[in-house]
Amino acid sequence: MKALVAYYSESDNTKKLADALAFGLGTQAVRLEAVDVQTLSSYDLVCMGSPVQYGGPAQRVRDFIARMPTLSGKSCAAFCTMHAFGDRNTLQTLKTLLEAKGMVYLGGCSALGWSRLIANFGPRIFNRGRPNREELTRAEDLGRTLMAKMQVEQPTVAPTVQGVEGPRR
Repeated sequence: MKALVAYYSESDNTKKLADALAFGLGTQAVRLEAVDVQTLSSYDLVCMGSPVQYGGPAQRVRDFIARMPTLSGKSCAAFCTMHAFGDRNTLQTLKTLLEAKGMVYLGGCSALGWSRLIANFGPRIFNRGRPNREELTRAEDLGRTLMAKMQVEQPTVAPTVQGVEGPRR
């Protein structure tokens, strides 16, 4: 199974979540800017990550999905980071956008992250340890769950041995 974990991140919150999800899938996360939309059909699973901006996915993520070709029957998942709220709407929007490309949505996750707004004005306590270990573990678990959902049973074929003679009589 070939999986892609693509993300857009401005403060590295979404990158951290992407890295945890990719670890659970046994792959590497890739910045959205480094992904060629024409190569997406070579993946069995596409995981898309975004920070919550204005209550939904970042515009760069929306634009990327709009450029994606139709990927009928391919599997997908979504993840996001937010300051305090907006994750449900963001995940639902990503699900809807990806399904409009013909993909099958398998699930998603979210985590709190560093806030650019509060970090610049309030005490630095708001920025400590986000996403935290529990949230990163949930992302790893989602990766393992997605991997299990994607596993296709391979037919068992008895190995053939060439050049071996049967018993001599």
